[in-house]
Amino acid sequence: MIKVLGGAGEVGRAGILVKSLESGTAVLLDYGVNFDEQDRPLFPQHVRPRDLSCVVLSHAHLDHCGFIPALYVSYEVPLYATPLTIELSDLLIKDLIKLSGYYLPYEHREVSKMLECTVPVTYGEVVEISPNLSLTFLNAGHVPGSSMVIIEIDGWRVLYTGDFNPSPTCLLNGADLYNIPKDVDVVIMEGTYVNGTHPPREVLEKQLVEITLNVLEDGGCVLIPSFTVGRSQEVLSILVKYGVDTYPIIVDGLARIANEIIARYPHYLRDYKLYRRAMEVAIEVPSEYFRRNVGSEPCIVISPAGMLKGGAVIQYLKKLSRSKKNAIILPSFQAPGTPGFQILTRGKAFVENRELKIEAQIYWIDLSAHAGKKELEDFIKMFNTETHIVMVHTTLLNALKFVSRIRQKYGIENVVVPRSIGESIIIKK
Repeated sequence: MIKVLGGAGEVGRAGILVKSLESGTAVLLDYGVNFDEQDRPLFPQHVRPRDLSCVVLSHAHLDHCGFIPALYVSYEVPLYATPLTIELSDLLIKDLIKLSGYYLPYEHREVSKMLECTVPVTYGEVVEISPNLSLTFLNAGHVPGSSMVIIEIDGWRVLYTGDFNPSPTCLLNGADLYNIPKDVDVVIMEGTYVNGTHPPREVLEKQLVEITLNVLEDGGCVLIPSFTVGRSQEVLSILVKYGVDTYPIIVDGLARIANEIIARYPHYLRDYKLYRRAMEVAIEVPSEYFRRNVGSEPCIVISPAGMLKGGAVIQYLKKLSRSKKNAIILPSFQAPGTPGFQILTRGKAFVENRELKIEAQIYWIDLSAHAGKKELEDFIKMFNTETHIVMVHTTLLNALKFVSRIRQKYGIENVVVPRSIGESIIIKK
């Protein structure tokens, strides 16, 4: 049985329960949060920790890890993830407590207990949980340390992709699809971009560099709001790869700490020498005085939050948005209702309860870390026709259109899209 606790008909708030009806063995795959329009956290459906054999965390983004500490209020259950995912999740969850602690049903004590229960894993390792349960982790290519996992449970073989990206980027190798068995019984996969095709990566990288250099050479500054984990490091690596580091590149907010954590795990990166060079080039903000004076000469600022919902980036936004010489480059998805989305669609946004009009140039570049529509199609075609495919982490309407299209195009009939949180899917061999 597969029960969708979160991520049904929505992107984010991931939470999937895989349970054997034969033995009752149960595995929880991710347990994250979303946020409403008032930035209050939204939680997945409840599951009793004592009913779980283990928890698997695919990667360190809050929509996948942000609710896991709630499992450790009164119980201890083993949590499996890569060491890098564990460290980065600790960083982001503690920041979530700082910003939204009033709304959370856990505190730092539960985070500490979660960390005590973590079991670090490596790619390719087969982890024997019990005689009827094992886990195998594979690189997902999404963010540093991210994993896909193969669950062997009572004779069933289930693949969970988490968020995955088959294409290599400047920072990471693509997902390890070659080691996925084609005869798995069930695939639980993300469908974030079922309606979008990503341009070639090299084209996007050159677009980012060209825009940045044009603004800098005209005497302006470039602000790049980026996610703490993954996008900040990707953008920094691209700029250094193409030699834009002749100008100051300033890194602020939690991205500074994430950079240092990731640097301790070189085997997760595609080109560690490039990353080390990027780390040496990056200027970390030493003081508030330094931050206030950024913008007096051409420079690049990379800082969370990626959708401009808070963080150090807001101070830079308020200052750098006043001049047409400057530019704001948004290198990631902007959810409706966020300040980033408002800037893209209206040229102004509500920031700290005030409307901010953007005079600076505004750009959006699709540096996605997810599989695009064509890649999702090719991924589904990898498997046998007997394989059951469950698509989560996607908007319902777009996913249903995608399923209809591949049914007509390829005759694929085995894809199911859960429509609401709490939906259970019973699969029989």
